[in-house]
This record gives sequence, structure tokens and C-alpha cells, in this order.
Amino acid sequence: MKKAAFLSFCLLLLPRALPAYEGELATHEVEGALEKTRLGEVFGQYLATIQMYDPERATQLGIHEADALLTKRNQERVNIQLEALRKIRSKLHEIDSGPLYPSDAIDYALFDRMLETDIYNLEKTNFLALRPHYYLEPLRSVFDVVSRDYKDYNLRAAAALSRMKQIPDVLLQAERNLASPPRIWVENSIRQCDHAIRTVPDFVPLFRGYTLYDPLLKSQVDDALEKLKVALTRYRDFLRNEVLSSADGDPAAGEYSYGFYLERWHGLSMTPGKAYRTFKGAFKRSLAELKKEAFNIDPVLYKKRGWRGVLEKLPREHPDLKDVIRIFREESERAHQHFDEFKVVPYPQQRLVMKDMPGFLAPVLPYVYFAEPFPLDDNRVSELYVSLPPQSLPAPRLDAVLKTGFSYVQIELLTAYAVLPGLHLRSYEAVNNASRIRRVSSQPILSNGWACYAELLAEEMGFYSSYWSRFMRIYLKTLRAARSVVDAGFHTGRMDYAESVRFFEENLGFSRGQAEQEVLRLSFAPTEGMTHLLGMDYVLEMRDYFRTTEQKHFDLRNFHTYFLRLGNVTAESAREEMRRRKKEQEKMVR
Repeated sequence: MKKAAFLSFCLLLLPRALPAYEGELATHEVEGALEKTRLGEVFGQYLATIQMYDPERATQLGIHEADALLTKRNQERVNIQLEALRKIRSKLHEIDSGPLYPSDAIDYALFDRMLETDIYNLEKTNFLALRPHYYLEPLRSVFDVVSRDYKDYNLRAAAALSRMKQIPDVLLQAERNLASPPRIWVENSIRQCDHAIRTVPDFVPLFRGYTLYDPLLKSQVDDALEKLKVALTRYRDFLRNEVLSSADGDPAAGEYSYGFYLERWHGLSMTPGKAYRTFKGAFKRSLAELKKEAFNIDPVLYKKRGWRGVLEKLPREHPDLKDVIRIFREESERAHQHFDEFKVVPYPQQRLVMKDMPGFLAPVLPYVYFAEPFPLDDNRVSELYVSLPPQSLPAPRLDAVLKTGFSYVQIELLTAYAVLPGLHLRSYEAVNNASRIRRVSSQPILSNGWACYAELLAEEMGFYSSYWSRFMRIYLKTLRAARSVVDAGFHTGRMDYAESVRFFEENLGFSRGQAEQEVLRLSFAPTEGMTHLLGMDYVLEMRDYFRTTEQKHFDLRNFHTYFLRLGNVTAESAREEMRRRKKEQEKMVR
């Protein structure tokens, strides 16, 4: 009744002489504005719920009123949060999405997917009992709060200290909750504990400015760090002595869960079986492309030893350990200058900080990792973490590690992927979207797909300085296709753990340790392993569509700008929105 009365009042304000169709249009627009307002209100309730029940996630979103608290890891909290999210979803469904403007209708559907996925994860995944690594996540939350420059340093340091004091209780809660987790997760959490115990002193410099002139604060930090070290040691020993022997849980998500994530998280009309077949075909095509490129580089060597022999010939010149991050900075600056000259992408007006990766994150993150800024923050800083080998390694071992991960060819590719025109640029555009829903949404198909497309774009725009870069890009494409196959095969039961490990060994020549690490990381996040390959296909498909339809009027920079400014939506929504905008633009031209 209130809505009808308000609509009647608004229509009374319209000129009396409006034709009937204009009156209908005005009614529709007012209804759309009302429903959009209601959508914003319900989303505000969602953010408040996250802040109340999951403070660590709230921090990651850029909501900082609960930065001093950790998320409670008990079933009571899960049940209360579940009930709150269900009520919010019911309120969302009371909104009439029909009158919404098309972009707002996409936000509505995206928010519904977020809620449904959150509810599913809380209700169905049994994470309290199965995920020993979940109880180590507060380490990163402490690090992020004290190290990221989003508000006054002293406030951040005080909040981080408060969180650090609570970690021992979280680890004790883990002892009460864990029951038959997967063995590979337990083993990795033990390694993560070992890394964290060794690198606890790395937290000291982060608090130095906070404790410099206050001996009492310094003693509190020192005491909290010592208790943290003791708690981590206890947790590691608990996992090793009491959990590992009975760790028989299944790390695979299962076919139903995998299908749920494909449909509801990513918005794909693709069954798990179709996904598996699609990725097997993509791997076969990528491998054929890799073989062709290897033959082009060195036909004689290829005939003797195949593409792996050509890969071994890849130039391995690398900077000294002390110069690695400096070279990343220099390559980043060169990328900015290069792409500014070609004018094919917008310029990211967002600071990027490059730093050595904290030791406790090394077992769970890629060795070069781009960390987006908190999306709802006003002051946003991107970070690029580089996991460097310790200086104490014997010289031959240190040289081998640098050759494997930090050759100049690889640094160029990593710069294109993670910085410009890759993730740093996309992050800047995505978090500047006017829609808060799109800013906080996680849609890895578009983000990871753009990063892989950025490697190709860098090649097309002549950024790489070595002809080996193309070979390396195609090799990485093949590796990502292999990850897609194992992601779908392992999580749906079409491949068991041993078969998944063997797939990397036999098809990519990985050592057993490398192959096991690949499967481990894929096991943590079902469906995420396939997002790079599928996302790049979406970007190229949309680019080809615009190039074909616009022909001589096609502008690559305009295409990139439109695409990047869509924010974090599903791939299908991105395609729908871009085609709608194009049609509107064509009408305006006419």
C-alpha cells in the first residue's frame, strides 16, 4: 500500500498532458527506482551481517568497524549467521526485479547468487570439521590489518594486536572441531605451521612504529608474539600426533557441489560432465599449439626431445636475489610506459606496492601473488607479494630456484599477468564500479580470464623482449588447461588423487612433488582452477564479436574500457551487458 501511494503521489507531479505510453514509462521508471532503493537497503543488511558474524571477511571487504575481532569458529555462530542470511535472501526475493534497469537487474541476480553461495558454503561444506587451514587464516587477517594502508596506522596496529591475542583461542577451538579432515590438508597445515613458527619474528617490524615510544605496548606485542608461537607449536603437534593418523576425509567437493558452483556461483549453463569434456578438449588443443610453437623455435631439438626438450632450452638468465623485486618494479614501470604509448587500455590510478611474501603465506599462495585492495575502502592500495627463496640456501640450490621462477622471460609474463595490463588494471577498474554489489562480488572467471588475456595482449602489443615469451605464454596456457581438466575430474570423482597427480607428471613432466602441490591447491577451491581458461575464452569471444560487428569502427581501447568497467559480474552477464550497451550506442548514433 505504501508503494502504491508513493507511486500515485509521484505520478500526480507529472504534467497532465503526458501521452498514455509516457505515463506508463514514468510509472515503470519510478517503480524501478523504488526497487533499486530496496535492493540497496537489503544489501546494506547483508554487509552488516557479515560485519557482525564474520569480522575477518568484513575486513577483506573494506568494512573496518570490527577489525579488532576474529570470526568465531563454532557451530553456534554458523547457525546464527545461516539464519540471518536466509532472512536476508527472503527479503531480497520480496523485491520485484521486473522494473529494474537492466544493469540493476544484473546486480539483483548477482546478489542472489552471493547469498545462495554463502548459505551453501555455511550449510553443506562442513568446514569447521574438515579444514585445518581455516584456523590459520587469522594470521593473514592480522598481517593485512597492520600492513595495509587504509586508515590511521595506530588504529590498525591496535586492531591487529587485538586479533593476534585471540589466535591461541582459535587454535584451541580447532582441537575441539576437527574430525577426519583430508590428509593432504592436514599435511599442508603442518607445513604452514612450521613456516609460521619460523617467521613469527617477521611481525615485529610491522608493529615497530606502534611500539617505538611506549615500552608497555612493546611488551604487549612481544608477549602476544610469544604466545602465538607457543599456540602454533601446540597446533602443529596436535595435527601431527592426533589428527594425521585418522585424516581420511575426501578433499574432493563431489559432483553435486561442483555443479552447484558452476551454475550458482559462476552462472554457467554447464554440467560437471560437460565441463570435464570441454576442458579435456581444450587441453588437447593447447598441447597441440605448444608442440607447434616448440617446432617453430627449434625443429631439430623438437624432433629429438619434443616440446619438453625445447622448454629445457628456455633462457634462464635471472637477476640476483636482492634485485628480484627491483626488476619487477622496473618491468612494471616499463609496462605502464609501453601501454600508455599504444593507448589500448586505461591507465590505473592506484598505487601498487611490491613486497616479499610473508613466510606463513608461502604454502598456500602462488609464489607471485597479486592482492587486491579492500573493495569498499576509500584509500585503495594493491599489493604484489613475491615469495623469494632464503638467502641462506646453498648457492647451487638458490641459483636453481631463481632459474625456475625468476628468469627475465618469466618476470615479463608475470608483469603482464599480475600488473599491467593484467590484474592490477582490472582491480582498479572493478573496485571503482558504482555498484557496491559488484565491488564485493567474487567472480574469478572474469578476473582470471582477463589476466590470461593480458598475457596475450602484451604479446600482440610488442611488450615482450624475447621470442621465447610466446612459447612460455603457450606453455602456461597448456598448464592452465591441465589444471582445468584436473579441477573438474578430481572434484567430480572422474579422477582420483593418484590419477590427478599422474596427469601432471605424464602430461607436463612435473616431479611428483610439483604435481602433488598442483592437486593440493586445486583441492582448496573447487571450480576456481578452470576459471583462467574459460575466462580468457569469454574475453576473446566478446572481442571477436565487437570486432566483427563494428569492423572499421572497432576501437580496442573502448572495448577494454567497457569490459573492465563492468565490475565483478558473471561471464554471461558481462556478455549480455556489453551487447546491450552496444545496441544502445548504435541507436544513439542513428
